[in-house]
Amino acid sequence: MARALMNDPTVLVVAEPTSALDQERGSRILELILRLTVEHDTATVLVTHVRRLLPLTDSVHTLVDGTLTTTRHAVAA
Repeated sequence: MARALMNDPTVLVVAEPTSALDQERGSRILELILRLTVEHDTATVLVTHVRRLLPLTDSVHTLVDGTLTTTRHAVAA
């Protein structure tokens, strides 16, 4: 992730960042991703199967068999 951020990207793509991690370490990785997204003003595309992460997102795009099936955008508070 550090290497990806070296060039100050406008978009960061993170695929399954918590796979093979226990819940504590996975939570730390997600906190890091969220912090870096804010600090670097970077759009982050998070690819995951973990539904508990949905509340952390601005929008969700669902793929089924390679086809975009749904899109949900967060409601502004």
